[in-house]
Amino acid sequence: MIRSVLTLILTFGCILSLPSYAAGNFGADRHVARGVQCQQCHGANNEVKDPDKTQCIVCHDPNAVAAKTANVKPQNPHVSPHYGKDLDCVLCHVQHDQTENYCEQCHNFGFKVP
Repeated sequence: MIRSVLTLILTFGCILSLPSYAAGNFGADRHVARGVQCQQCHGANNEVKDPDKTQCIVCHDPNAVAAKTANVKPQNPHVSPHYGKDLDCVLCHVQHDQTENYCEQCHNFGFKVP
């Protein structure tokens, strides 16, 4: 009986300790859910370890993204007064880890980064 209880506790402990990417919480999971294959960002043989903005803009037009967030206050996050539209997407939109608000290093805009 004790062995069964310990096995059950260990099993639930392992499940609860799974990284959140296993739960489908990251940007890459949303891409996969929309039918985007890993190779579309990482190349046929996974040769691109960390895709940058040049890969993102193949599908995500920077002008359309900036227009979509034009009314975000106090500042459009896709048109930086410091960098214009040149900031690398993955500085905020991390695909295989938690997203991060790059602007929050200096500012307190409170942007929610998908």
